[in-house]
Amino acid sequence: MRATLTQIAKRAGVSTAAVSQVLNNHPHAQTLRPETRKRILEAVRELGYCRNENAAEIRTGVTKTIALLLEFGHSSVHGEAAGEILMGLLNAASESGYNVKVCNAADLEHTRRELLKYGIQYAVCFAFSRLLQHEIGEFCRDRKISLCYIQESGRDDFPLVYSDDRAAMREVARLLLAEGHRRIAVVKPEDDVRYSVERCTGVAEGLREHGLKLELISAHYDPQDHFADLERWFDLPEPERPTAFVCTDDNRAAEVLITALRLGIRIPEQCRIFGFGDTIAGRLYFPVGTVSQPFKEMGEAAVKIVTARKSEEAGKVPLLHLFPAVLKDPGRK
Repeated sequence: MRATLTQIAKRAGVSTAAVSQVLNNHPHAQTLRPETRKRILEAVRELGYCRNENAAEIRTGVTKTIALLLEFGHSSVHGEAAGEILMGLLNAASESGYNVKVCNAADLEHTRRELLKYGIQYAVCFAFSRLLQHEIGEFCRDRKISLCYIQESGRDDFPLVYSDDRAAMREVARLLLAEGHRRIAVVKPEDDVRYSVERCTGVAEGLREHGLKLELISAHYDPQDHFADLERWFDLPEPERPTAFVCTDDNRAAEVLITALRLGIRIPEQCRIFGFGDTIAGRLYFPVGTVSQPFKEMGEAAVKIVTARKSEEAGKVPLLHLFPAVLKDPGRK
């Protein structure tokens, strides 16, 4: 037979309210004497008490479930990052006594119904569509759901967990400059989403430290559309030709590599290439550097952030949480 709060209270010689406060880590439990809390916990162990989470959710109306809102089908790169985030989320949620429910943010109507159906009060969003980011934020704000974004948000009223892309790209630029490169080009997407802006800004800052300007930029939506720019740059006289390329993702780094090899450029002797994201750079035959993002740690942090924002500590939770990214450079001399 399942032990009850009344039985624990009788064994410990306290009220059922005191038992409930200790078991729920209520702030009022700290007003109890240490020896009283110790007696309660000993009674819990002796009686083999196990908290009935379903009953607690029915009684309080609060579901201890965190919804991970993923934009399914965005890209294989997105899927790899989502897997790392989910792993971190599951680890942290399990330690804190929360469940995790995964929802397809791309099907926004179904996601809204799921959040309401299960009374979910905590959500973590990993989506690249600005419209999705905004609408999810609107819904969570209206329903008072604690929300945290990962990587991209498009809003400034909810916390964002993000890798410090700017600092990482600044380090890439410093590394290349230390090797003697002075003609450094950036290959980036056409639209100025946050991650692209941060990464490009980091390169520009690294160059500026050495009195140089970022002048060579190829910006296109499709990675394959950079070919014309790359071909033109590689055809320049040697003193004007870029000797290093910093790309805002690994797919673009692969396009630079393919173009360089097609034109007879030796890698890395004549041209250094850096990508970002650690998705395919490590699997390329020729040495291409990249930057690895700590998505698992970011998922763990998101759990602590969304749960803290529902507590008395909510006012102390900052809106921006940056995690260091790690350079991986097989081409370094």
